[in-house]
Amino acid sequence: MFYLKRLMNYSRRYHKVNLLGLGLALVAIVLGLVKPYLTKMIVDDVLVAGNYELFTKLALIFLGMTLLRVIAQYFKSYIFQYTSQGVLYDLRSDLFRRLLRQSFSFFDQERTGLLMNRLVGDLRAVRMFLNMGYVQAFEAAVTLLFTVIVMLRLNMPLTLSLLVMLPFLYLTTRSMSRQLRPVFRSIRTAFENLNSYVQENITGIQVVKASGREEDEKARFKEVAGDLTENHLAASEIRAKYVPFNQFISGAGALVILLVGGYFVMEGEITIGVLVAFNGYMLSLRHPINSIAGLVNQWVNAQASLEKVFDLMDEEIKVANRENPLVLSAGPGRVEVKDVSFSYVGEPVLQDISFTMEPGTTTAIVGDTGSGKTTIINLLARFYDVTDGQITYDGHDLRDVDLDSLRRKIGVVMQDTFLFSDTIANNIAFARPDATREEIEQAARIADAHEFISQLPEGYDTVVGERGTGLSGGQKQRVAIARALVSDPQILVLDDSTSSVDMETEQSIQQALSQARSGRTTLIIAYRISSVKDADQILVLDQGRIIERGTHLELVKKRGKYYRTLLEQYNEYHKFAGEGRGA
Repeated sequence: MFYLKRLMNYSRRYHKVNLLGLGLALVAIVLGLVKPYLTKMIVDDVLVAGNYELFTKLALIFLGMTLLRVIAQYFKSYIFQYTSQGVLYDLRSDLFRRLLRQSFSFFDQERTGLLMNRLVGDLRAVRMFLNMGYVQAFEAAVTLLFTVIVMLRLNMPLTLSLLVMLPFLYLTTRSMSRQLRPVFRSIRTAFENLNSYVQENITGIQVVKASGREEDEKARFKEVAGDLTENHLAASEIRAKYVPFNQFISGAGALVILLVGGYFVMEGEITIGVLVAFNGYMLSLRHPINSIAGLVNQWVNAQASLEKVFDLMDEEIKVANRENPLVLSAGPGRVEVKDVSFSYVGEPVLQDISFTMEPGTTTAIVGDTGSGKTTIINLLARFYDVTDGQITYDGHDLRDVDLDSLRRKIGVVMQDTFLFSDTIANNIAFARPDATREEIEQAARIADAHEFISQLPEGYDTVVGERGTGLSGGQKQRVAIARALVSDPQILVLDDSTSSVDMETEQSIQQALSQARSGRTTLIIAYRISSVKDADQILVLDQGRIIERGTHLELVKKRGKYYRTLLEQYNEYHKFAGEGRGA
């Protein structure tokens, strides 16, 4: 019930409209309950008593009430469609905002398909409950109450003979609800697994095809989809045991009316019209009785989805602003890393890292894959918090600084370039949606991207596919550099931004970066020595520790790891160059 209470908090914004909808539902119920009584009057006062002049009046009243009931039901349905969509929009918006605020560590552990299901599948189940479930529950309860009251006024003994069946209906419904609850949780989990599996296979379709794994993935899909099917069948089996019993109770009620009511007619205790009216009221009760199983399904399904949605919404945000954070103002942009260590899920990644980035200088970090280079960027932009030590920006601990103001100071070009399915102009202006076309083009020129963009069919208005499909690796990198530059960051961070391009493209990008770094504090993460040799200071990272530091010439003279890496890359370059000439 805790989750239902939270859901109702979202409905408070629409409580006046919901009350109007419930009022219209009540009107429709009352009008529906009057119809059997009018039938009684037609039988007793017109057909039996022979008062035929009354027929036209009663028929017009019957037709008018039917029309009013249809109108009330139409507006009721529209109102609850409107309010349920509104609650769904508010819930989905809050959940999406929460996801945007989540830390990188959260996304490291969660599957994309699961998060998509929270935003779509689970919330759809909640909306169905809001649009139909609790409204139908209200209508069923009111219909049962009012119908029983009217039937008691018509004939108490006949009514009491029908009410004997209600305890059996309650017990079966309660038992069905208890059995369905864990099954619906399993259904939601199985649906998430299927959603995640399909999403991962579509995203990684190149790997699947290149590895010749199509048949294996088909078999795996059958297994994952089969789990969902089995859970749905389990739910259907439970419903199949109880729904017929509810329908039997409804049918038994009609039999009771025929037997007991017929006896009362023969004894003269009730009229034929009352018997006909009782049959009409029994038909009115049949719908809420038969819909109980569906209502239970909707509520249990919505409850399972609500648990998952609110649990995700309550997930702790590990990297967040402290109370009254410091908003960074204009300053020199001096970054100091002091005795920093970092562990990920208990596994040490960085140990006792210390260095300073002076304003306007370029710092480079080189090292083998897995040495911790990218982790330093993640800590500098405060995607994660340090485990030990401290990072300061102009003397301020990053943990005391407002996250938005910090990240406006830093422009990051990631190793894995991601472009959105949008125009190139919008991709460049992503960090600054208010950037003018002149500013976008200026950033592209600095990034050496303007020329190839201008040659595209629609220029800057060319729409690129998901993740930049349609552009080469070097082109995507240059667009990413332009995106980082358009916000005019004080600190430019380049994470192995030329690792996936050839030597010729790398030289072109390096020339662009040389202009981009002018007047900015720059941090370069790289594997290739050619990308860092002009840096003011170079740090050599090995297994999470700085083992060498200095300029290019100083490190070459040390004849250490940096020097050995330089020789290896030099030999590899000339080997490939020689093979190219031989070909």
